Amino acid sequence: MLRLKRLVRNYFGFSKTQTNGFMILAPLIFVLLFVPGFYRNLTEVEYNEFDSDKVQLDSLVALWSSNEKTGITRRVIPETSFRLTFFEPNKANQEQLMALGIDQRLANRIGNYVNAGGSFKVKSDLKRIYGFSDSLYQVLEPYIQLPNELSYPKNKVKESFEKFSNSEPQPFKEAEGSSSVESFFVLDINEADSIDFQKLKGIGPTYSSRIVKFRQLLGGFHHVDQIKDVYGISDSLYQVLEAHFIVNAAFKPQQIKINLATFKEINAHPYISYEQTKEIMDAKSRYGKFRSPADLSRLTSFDSIQIVKLTPYLEFQ
Repeated sequence: MLRLKRLVRNYFGFSKTQTNGFMILAPLIFVLLFVPGFYRNLTEVEYNEFDSDKVQLDSLVALWSSNEKTGITRRVIPETSFRLTFFEPNKANQEQLMALGIDQRLANRIGNYVNAGGSFKVKSDLKRIYGFSDSLYQVLEPYIQLPNELSYPKNKVKESFEKFSNSEPQPFKEAEGSSSVESFFVLDINEADSIDFQKLKGIGPTYSSRIVKFRQLLGGFHHVDQIKDVYGISDSLYQVLEAHFIVNAAFKPQQIKINLATFKEINAHPYISYEQTKEIMDAKSRYGKFRSPADLSRLTSFDSIQIVKLTPYLEFQ
């Protein structure tokens, strides 16, 4: 051992302490390098049953295929018998509603609502039923045997409406000898100011200012129903106000040139969120110009209802 130490010390030029450390470290290195390999060779078990395993797997595959043909296919592809027909929701029974593609729970809710004394007066009343989605309403709306909106309750109202539709918007008139406004009047919601809106019952300074501000951001109202998009306008309040509102058929809302507009200009529109603006700008940089509203359907953040709602406010040039 002393001779070996002397050889190591002379060969490497180690000190006495370094030589002692090398003599301890060298065997440890040998153990770490070679012992694991020896251990694997001694304990390794050779597996030679591949053929039997293959036969067993083939039999399992054949059994699975047989079960799929006899049972699984029928469960995966159920038979359906949906057929769209005209229906009156106040009179239709549960079976008739389910035949239209309405699920059983939603059909039960509609029946319970009618049996409790409720009634659907216009088509959009169906959307008040919990679980009646906008997409389902869009499919069934042409087949609902109800009016789109309520008719005016008085001949006087109808005459006033027709007169307003065929003429330029007129300021409010007061009865002779009285300071009060006429009992009924109609408003062009694109022409009325905040003071005009406050003459309607249920509309105060807060709501009137919100309507005017929303109209400015929107670029004008395309349809009366958009009043419901104003923050705070409930469905019950809208039902009261709807008969007083009108949009001139010749009115054209302000449009955003979607292919030229900046991020800030697009994001300022109340119908377009920040995430949707980012996706529009990214799509323009990747794919080029938007040529029609159908191009918006390529964006994941827009559904068909949003596209229809937004189309009057976009210019695709």
